[in-house]
Amino acid sequence: MISKNLVINSIEELINWVASKEIKIQLDSAASILVQVFSSNCDPEWMLAIESNLRPMMPQAVIAGTTTMGEIAKGKLFIHTTVVAITFFDKARIQGFLRHKDKKEVDLGIAFAQKIETDCQQIAGTMLYATPNTMNVSLFLEGFSTARKGTYPVFGGGAGDYHVVQKPVIMLNGEYTSTGVLAVVFMSDDIQIDVRTYLGWQALSKEMVITESDGLWIKKIDDQPAFDVLNRYLDIQNDDEFFYNVLVFPFLFKRDGINYAMTPIEVNDEKAIKVIMNINEGESVCIGYGNPAIIIEKANDIQNWVRAFNSEAIFLYSCICRRFLLQGEVDLETIPFETIAPTAGFYTYGEIVSQGSQVMFLNATMLAVSMKEGCGKKPKLEAQIEISKTDPRDPFTSQHTRIITRLVNFIKVVTQELEEANEEARRLAEQDYLTKTNNRMKAHEFIKNEIERSKRYELEFSIIMLDMDFFKKVNDTYGHNIGDEILIYLVKLLKLEIRKIDMLSRWGGEEFLIVMPLTDKEGARITAERIRAVVELSLFPNAIKQTCSFGVASYQKGESIEMLIDRADKALYEAKLKGRNCVVTK
Repeated sequence: MISKNLVINSIEELINWVASKEIKIQLDSAASILVQVFSSNCDPEWMLAIESNLRPMMPQAVIAGTTTMGEIAKGKLFIHTTVVAITFFDKARIQGFLRHKDKKEVDLGIAFAQKIETDCQQIAGTMLYATPNTMNVSLFLEGFSTARKGTYPVFGGGAGDYHVVQKPVIMLNGEYTSTGVLAVVFMSDDIQIDVRTYLGWQALSKEMVITESDGLWIKKIDDQPAFDVLNRYLDIQNDDEFFYNVLVFPFLFKRDGINYAMTPIEVNDEKAIKVIMNINEGESVCIGYGNPAIIIEKANDIQNWVRAFNSEAIFLYSCICRRFLLQGEVDLETIPFETIAPTAGFYTYGEIVSQGSQVMFLNATMLAVSMKEGCGKKPKLEAQIEISKTDPRDPFTSQHTRIITRLVNFIKVVTQELEEANEEARRLAEQDYLTKTNNRMKAHEFIKNEIERSKRYELEFSIIMLDMDFFKKVNDTYGHNIGDEILIYLVKLLKLEIRKIDMLSRWGGEEFLIVMPLTDKEGARITAERIRAVVELSLFPNAIKQTCSFGVASYQKGESIEMLIDRADKALYEAKLKGRNCVVTK
């Protein structure tokens, strides 16, 4: 396998290059040829001109193209150019497929996978280019994953355009579309394809929940309009600059053990936010930001892996937000690949990668694809590459990543401290200071939730109200400190006698409330009687004997919280009238 890459601005440059002796030698000996065109020019006529001029010189080649948000050649970023990457295979066969979106995305994915696996044998890998601005690529890949039978690697990227005006173009062998998918299938027992991906983004905000969504549109986060959440955190406006301002602040979430980052791309009149992959209701998200130090570190790890693979060609598919984040230092992530093997690719509008049988549509990632035939080239002898982030001759250059890394770490620590403080505040707000059990407010919330569960699933639950008998006498005789010790000891006894699903709270003074889910009145009565006996037989601090009175009530359909508690309270009052140290049910 031989790979050659050229940056062009004119057809004449391309023709002269392909006509050179170096390229002609490879044309004569190659079993198959793949030409990839990565272009900033969204006019399809430009790609068609490239294809038509190349076709007479390489009639059997598969020529695939995509518009980009930045081009990569020789490991470097190029802008407003076209990169032509030609790969000459010694043995491998390749075949291209292009489908316009003529049906629902899931059905299109199923049909596409079936077509590929019917027409192709000995599949070693499949490259996909899609148009995420004009179709739901995640749904397409859902269907594609369902239908494909092999576990060969699948990789690629989403076509984009510099001005985000939703005019992406993909082209295959002289045919193009702005709404569809193309595939290039690699077939051989001799070719090996290795795919590596990494993220490098970390959480900035607290964790939030998607409370309403519709396909690619996130409508509400924590029951607030999605855009209002972004506006509050980032002071981002819904204007022509929205995409550029939010580009490096994707939503981070985890699904099936995989970390995802999804960058918002659009806001509608209802303040819903569009992303390129479905995020479902109930999933937790947070706003993220890239950490340059982690990105460069991960790049170094991947480069060393690629080096050990003995790659003969490397293709990079990197999300546009990485370019936007790293700015002038973006080449730090990509240049070292060129020292391993010829490297080309583009900055994408989403990245396509497989993991086992599942093919995913990612965002904010870097995808490094290594190819070789046979054993590949001999590894170079130089040491593993460590990326230098500064020029020792000028300590003031290339400091962007240092500054951003420290700012991100600062925000991370502050966010963690605030979350810990908020958690402690929530705990204190719900906890009784003396006994360290739940307080009345928490009990009220718990009962409310149990009533909702009872309404929805017709489940029973009961409550037990208990009060220490003659407790005022204890305080008057022994003092309030001993009285407090007795209350603390009572809570320890109660916790030993109730289940983990039950909720104990201090209702007030020497009065306590137990909420028992999935328990009828008789079950609650038996529990209350057992607790009554334990209390009566126990020796409290200062060798004091103590008893309690109990009122039991089970929730009745249609009752309010107040009505249920009132019944338990009346039952407790009756227990007091009967002489105390007894259980009464209502």
